[in-house]
Amino acid sequence: MSTTLFTMHERLLPASPNWYSSRCSDTNDKGILAFGAKNTIYLVDVTASSSTVVGELVGHRERVSGFSFCQHAGQSHNCASTSDDGTVKFWDTNEKVLVKEHKTHQNTITALHWSPGEKNLVVSGDEKGIVVCYQYNTGESQSFFPEPRNIFCLSCSPHNWHYVAVGYKDGMIVLIDISKKGEVVHRLRGHDDEIHALAWAPLPNEEVLSKTTNGMTEGKEKGCYLASGSKDQTIRIWSTLKGKGVMTMKLPFLKRRGTGVDPAVKERLWLTVHWPKGKPTQVVSSCFGGELILWDLTKGGKQKWSLLGASSEGQNHSRIVFNMSSVCVQDNRELLLSTSMDREIKCWDLSSLDCCWTLPTLGGFVYTMTFSPVGTGCLALGVGDGMIRVWSTLSIQNKYDTKTFWQGIKSKVTALSWHPTKEGSLAFGTDDGKVGIYDAFSNKPPQVSSTYHRKTVYTLAWGPPVLPLSLGGARDRLSYSLYSCAGEGLILQHDPWKLAGEATDIDRVIKDTNSIKHKLSPHTDLSWKPDGKVVAIGNEDGSIEVYQAPTLKLLCTIQQHHKIINVLRWHHDHSSLPELQYLLASGSSNALVYVHDLRTVIETPPESPVVMTEAYRSLAGHTAKITGLAWSPHHDGRLVTVCYDGTAQVWDVQKEEGLCNYRGHRGRLLCVQWSPVDPDLVWTGADDFTVQEWAVSKQEFTKPPKSKNAFVFLAKKTLDQKTKLKAKKKKKATGKGGAKAEDSLSLIGEGNKGGASPGERPSDNEEEEEEEEGSETTSISSVTGSTAAIVSICLHPLQPLLRSVFPPEVSLKKRKPRSMLPLSTSMDHRPREDLQQDCLNLATVSRTLHIYILSQQFNGYLPTFRHHCAFLRVMS
Repeated sequence: MSTTLFTMHERLLPASPNWYSSRCSDTNDKGILAFGAKNTIYLVDVTASSSTVVGELVGHRERVSGFSFCQHAGQSHNCASTSDDGTVKFWDTNEKVLVKEHKTHQNTITALHWSPGEKNLVVSGDEKGIVVCYQYNTGESQSFFPEPRNIFCLSCSPHNWHYVAVGYKDGMIVLIDISKKGEVVHRLRGHDDEIHALAWAPLPNEEVLSKTTNGMTEGKEKGCYLASGSKDQTIRIWSTLKGKGVMTMKLPFLKRRGTGVDPAVKERLWLTVHWPKGKPTQVVSSCFGGELILWDLTKGGKQKWSLLGASSEGQNHSRIVFNMSSVCVQDNRELLLSTSMDREIKCWDLSSLDCCWTLPTLGGFVYTMTFSPVGTGCLALGVGDGMIRVWSTLSIQNKYDTKTFWQGIKSKVTALSWHPTKEGSLAFGTDDGKVGIYDAFSNKPPQVSSTYHRKTVYTLAWGPPVLPLSLGGARDRLSYSLYSCAGEGLILQHDPWKLAGEATDIDRVIKDTNSIKHKLSPHTDLSWKPDGKVVAIGNEDGSIEVYQAPTLKLLCTIQQHHKIINVLRWHHDHSSLPELQYLLASGSSNALVYVHDLRTVIETPPESPVVMTEAYRSLAGHTAKITGLAWSPHHDGRLVTVCYDGTAQVWDVQKEEGLCNYRGHRGRLLCVQWSPVDPDLVWTGADDFTVQEWAVSKQEFTKPPKSKNAFVFLAKKTLDQKTKLKAKKKKKATGKGGAKAEDSLSLIGEGNKGGASPGERPSDNEEEEEEEEGSETTSISSVTGSTAAIVSICLHPLQPLLRSVFPPEVSLKKRKPRSMLPLSTSMDHRPREDLQQDCLNLATVSRTLHIYILSQQFNGYLPTFRHHCAFLRVMS
């Protein structure tokens, strides 16, 4: 049993529904749409006009492969899900809790359905052909093996509870009777490729189509029609009374509408079918390129089908559709919900055949986000699925009004920056080192700089031009240059009017102006002061340098951090307290956030550079590396920070105290923005594939979780990933693997702040397994646990005392014993009192061990060489 605590958020863009599953989404009679995304199930409240993400079901360790609601009155809050982790789990969506699970399957589960004819029957199938019938109320299960084939989908009859239709990879469809030990009633032959979906007719007889199907029904016998969709590009209607096909419909070739897909991407066909409850003579199917078709089974020829969304451009999906389900709302309107490879969930009115709304979803880490300084409320998102989303967050009619850009990207989007004055001009940087500029108001491909970085682009910033662009006639029209900082440690200056020209390395200007001969430390971030007079540059060695524009004269060096600088942010310049505009916040790969007051060096530039070693304010509380900062534009000295510990923290900088802590994400946070219009709203993005809008005033916590909790969370996550990775390697070694595993991605701030090799994994979510296998916090916990274990093994009479000195940590994989010395250096981000306590603990152990050994020698016991070695290892 596990309970899901879902933190209150205002809006949420969820992860993309999983691909290539016959039933990975479903709706119930309460208007709740649920779909599997990665290893999580999202719950969405659906109406004819809007959608709202209302919760999550968390418990699967691997990708969710199937989902189905119980459709019986009063039981629609019960649901079941399957996963690649081999389990079938049962949930209560009202309480968002796991109720029970079973692990009867020994192979990968590929199909699932909660019987609409029997409220306690849940049927699942796997790739080896095993069908498992599970009784929800008693926990009993039966297994059947009707065919030695790979099951692709199955569907329980709503009219005869003991009938189950099973579709296989080779095109065979089998109707079995589970009341007779899985006896095969009919083998339906006709398809010659994968069966992607099966749907039963809503009425329990075959009289509706009897004229169309040449009088298949005879006498008083009543069967039920079954629809099937196959990769062979056909939809077939079957008579389960006669065990024969009565109708075959071949997909029409439609002229592609719109420009929403990359022609270089080849995709396989997925043909799903759905039989709406209120339309017994009509079937909905997907088509080649994301279109949805309504088939009228009583008509023939070209009148037989109608295209959904034909009334206007841009309504259809742009990629293949995987799942469909329907729900009846007020006024007996039936809504159809569809999920697609284009990472959008659409709601259709089956009366008008128009799209009611679209819910965008995300297929990768949310690396960066930024609000436009000109277009109020226009939020740009850079995502690891190779697309940019521009979200009109202030739209009244559609609160998820987004526009997607993919042309010219072809890699993870890791950096974004809006032009300060030119509306719609959006600069982007990618994982493969590309820098370009999009016009958000047109459908044209972006302009791309001819100068590529060798590694991941970390940061983009618009600022006044520096030498040589600041000289000559170009200055008359060039008020801003575009600066890019990337993983190789360079900052390049691009001329936005001449992206085809060569970008310049600003290190040359820095060296010439400041007469520097030595090699500069690699740069990792930059931030221009809003007035454009100075720029702060963060370096790999933890130093921060402040330069005066346009000559880039070095004003001061800040030597406070001891690890790589991940993010720098200047305070806004419209504060009621003018002195606050000189505050610079910095975050690095240790957990402390420093705020520096640079008023003196900016107002009175020194003749020679000064070195600052003391921070104006220190903000302690996070337990891992800092990845993002944002000053509130509505307050004086209010800062929000995001971190690898999975939380966002709001600070009162002047008082050095935390105001609130947000814990709604289920992963490491990567970026943050304060709402430009609402002082209470903050937006965050994370590696859980979500963007969340949340209110500061509604949060329960005021400080981040303590380090031990973070260790437990990350340690468990790491062990799960290692287990999964080992299983994949083992599978590959035995020759049963298929695709090459993608290299893991170092997130911004990891190691030398990034640098990943792009690649495509044959999975629906391109980054679901790209997280690092280890982290500093995990290794610290491991060292502590290992050291305590050594002491307790070698000197067991002292075990009760050692437990009081070193509390037992989370159980982790045993490692080779290591020195105690890295413990303090790896945790140097903690408060000084904690470090002093470490010294006291070490001294206590040392004295206790010394007394123990002397007492043993006094009693005639001589410790062995092994005991001495263990003692020396601990004390080293």
